Amino acid sequence: MIIDVGMHAGEDTAFYLAKGFRVVGIEANPVLAAAVRTRFADQIDSGQLRIMDVAIAEQAGEQRLAVAAGDTSIWSSLSPEYVARNKAVGVHYTYVDVPAVRFETILEECGVPYYLKIDIEGLDLLCVRALHHFAQRPTYLSLESSVSAPGAPGDAVITELAELWTLGYRGFKYVNQRRHVTHTGPYPPFEGVYVDAPFDPAGSGPFGRETPGQWEGAGRAFARAQLLRLQHNFGGNGGKWVDSLPGRAYRRFRMRVLDSPTGWYDLHARLGQAPE
Repeated sequence: MIIDVGMHAGEDTAFYLAKGFRVVGIEANPVLAAAVRTRFADQIDSGQLRIMDVAIAEQAGEQRLAVAAGDTSIWSSLSPEYVARNKAVGVHYTYVDVPAVRFETILEECGVPYYLKIDIEGLDLLCVRALHHFAQRPTYLSLESSVSAPGAPGDAVITELAELWTLGYRGFKYVNQRRHVTHTGPYPPFEGVYVDAPFDPAGSGPFGRETPGQWEGAGRAFARAQLLRLQHNFGGNGGKWVDSLPGRAYRRFRMRVLDSPTGWYDLHARLGQAPE
């Protein structure tokens, strides 16, 4: 089983279903939740997919969801800080009241998954911290990392790694989400069945044993995180020094010489023994 927290329009859920996994999809935006129920009606009827149209929050009850407009709908969030940062760069929001639950409730009802994908715009660690209440852990987990958040805050990056370490995760990868559309799944597959289809640009891409790159221990992952933070603060959206002379030069270098704009990163974690 996979739990897709923040399923949006079902970009990742479609991939997980195609690979043969059972999926629990969680989506707070009622318009998107209704759309994915229609999109995956057959999989819901067969029992392969369950959709829960709720938000994940610190406290259960009705919550005010900020819904980002149009093409930025993926940036909808319950986090006032996250919403304020996006408003500062021109994202428009409307608001709707939605039911919310603690992630512990989801795990109690559905069980601990093989892979847990988290992408709920500023509140990913609510799901990570909920795992402390359970003896079992997902074998693989991913979240949207703060290395590419506005300002790339160092304390948030350290907290991500520390939380995962205390849960027993010993292998880590920072995966550039801008590049996953260029990847193809291995054949024979390492996860589920082989899927001969490109990854959706709005999705999280491959997971578990099929993620690109080498697993790293916490020390190397921390060092890599500092480099990614530096790159983001010079050249990424919301970077501290983007508008400085060095920042503008760095962005021009990446675009004109490397032909590689800065990306955003997911942090993937593997349970168990650290890589050698």
